[in-house]
Amino acid sequence: MIVVALQSMFPAEARPDDVPELSAHLDLVTGRVELVGRLDRATAHLLHDAVSALLVTSCAQWTVDVTRATVGDHHGLRALAVAYRRAGRHHRQFLLLGASPTVQRAALQLGGSEPSAVAGQVCPN
Repeated sequence: MIVVALQSMFPAEARPDDVPELSAHLDLVTGRVELVGRLDRATAHLLHDAVSALLVTSCAQWTVDVTRATVGDHHGLRALAVAYRRAGRHHRQFLLLGASPTVQRAALQLGGSEPSAVAGQVCPN
């Protein structure tokens, strides 16, 4: 397992109630990424980097677990959608765990999924 921790790239913009960091726990054997912290403009590139690492594996399914993460803004939401699209382009299945129903729907819509697809289940690609 590889664990990557990231501090916010924009510390001057941080507010006291913000969680200024995100960590990604990446398992290259199972294709699982667990995000802990705040996924937003300052940290969205960490999810992109984790997906890039998954591209060099033979994992047929990618699991992104956001149970312990907060999607802080539209950049974080877009990062989830981009991960979903990248999975599809590379013939991988994408599973989003722990997201609220609102985040699930928005990520799938941004990712180009059919409206009837249910987030939290393996989405067809």
